[in-house]
Amino acid sequence: MIQSILKILLLCCVTLPTVGMGQHIEYGNLLSSGIENKDKQEVGRGGMQYVSGSIMLPLSVKRDAQRGIRTWMATLSGKYAHLNNDEGAALINPENILNTGLMLTHIRTIAPRWNMIATTGVSLQAPADYIRAQSLALTAGAIFSYNVKEGLNLGVGVVMTTAYGDPICIPVPFITWKKSGRITYELNMRGMPEFKMSAQLTPKLRLALLPFDAERFSAVVKADNAHKIYTNNLIKATLEGSYKIARHLSFKAEAGYAYYHKAKLIDHSPKAFWNNMFSNKHAFKYKPSLTCSVGIQYVM
Repeated sequence: MIQSILKILLLCCVTLPTVGMGQHIEYGNLLSSGIENKDKQEVGRGGMQYVSGSIMLPLSVKRDAQRGIRTWMATLSGKYAHLNNDEGAALINPENILNTGLMLTHIRTIAPRWNMIATTGVSLQAPADYIRAQSLALTAGAIFSYNVKEGLNLGVGVVMTTAYGDPICIPVPFITWKKSGRITYELNMRGMPEFKMSAQLTPKLRLALLPFDAERFSAVVKADNAHKIYTNNLIKATLEGSYKIARHLSFKAEAGYAYYHKAKLIDHSPKAFWNNMFSNKHAFKYKPSLTCSVGIQYVM
């Protein structure tokens, strides 16, 4: 199934560059490592292969001196992960996870240096063979961002989601920082956090170090005759190389080390979300492992 999804996403990246503002497709492999329960007892081993892709479509872009920016865009994203687990780890983790989403985003200037970012959309989080109504989640939110100086934006907002059953409001921080020079530094906290240091070695080759790169997979599963939400979170440090093969098209490859990796299964409810936000009571910890990925990116 990974091969079929990979072909579909690759076809999208090849055939839609004229209408998309940005697209990417990536295949990743997280090598197998031991899994421990809360008592530090090894319960098996597990690894992961995944494919992910996204297409961003600009619907309307306006910019003027009086009213600033007003932008509408739609983003279609998806990822499929196949988890290789044995022994007791196979009972903890689903065999595969499908995450997809369609988001509509509006960005507009509301005052000098102030922007508002509003989003709404629908997402799916499920094992590929167990998709139910509970797998769908509606999301809406708004973030207010202040341009502190060139390259630095700070903000805060709130997101409402039904990913945990009943609607829940979650406060979210917003930080984007970019300092250009011989070495470019970038920090993004808009979704999954990422910190990157990169340098342009040649007109076509760019090298980047990512000491903090987060990834998340989630699914609503059936366990103990009830719906529960499974999450798989990892943080990795990677070295990435990007080579421009056309004006807007680049090939990239990365290799690194997943130093934080935990899986958790909790009740499908807002109460369980808040109670387990900083708790490892229901978590299973993966030992550090090597990771690698290859991908293609198109950016206007």
